[in-house]
Amino acid sequence: MGNETAMGNYEEKAGMKRPSIRVDRDGLWYFQGREIIRKDILSLFYDSLHLDEEGYYIEINGEREYLEVEDTVFLVQGAELVREEAFLIRLNDGTQEQLDLDTLRITKENVPYCLVKEGRFPARFLRLPFYQVAQHAQHDEDTDEYFLLLNGRKYPLQRAS
Repeated sequence: MGNETAMGNYEEKAGMKRPSIRVDRDGLWYFQGREIIRKDILSLFYDSLHLDEEGYYIEINGEREYLEVEDTVFLVQGAELVREEAFLIRLNDGTQEQLDLDTLRITKENVPYCLVKEGRFPARFLRLPFYQVAQHAQHDEDTDEYFLLLNGRKYPLQRAS
């Protein structure tokens, strides 16, 4: 997560071609340089998405195609506190899920990320949804740390060192 691409060493391996599918920093998908706009194709790609040590790939009918990903495939586009118990986040694939606060991290560049899809993929927060979460943060003056308090449990807003 950060400025490097999530391709691992894909391009460096001898004989491997550059991926024909790319996902830019804004979560837009491209095939051979052209934006993919068909929702049915995007839905199939999201459903077929995997991540391993080499990077992101889609696997359809036994065929695997690695992707060039600028940052993350998933973006958090919305966040809402539900009954003071949990945050419901909306992702760029159109799905919603409960935010796993144990996975919430903030990079040195102040970019927030979490894990989604049962912890299988990183997701980058867009600015507004992170503010929707951060507005509920509290400050511990003794430790000078910020945290979220939900269901009696303290979740520190951890910053990468």
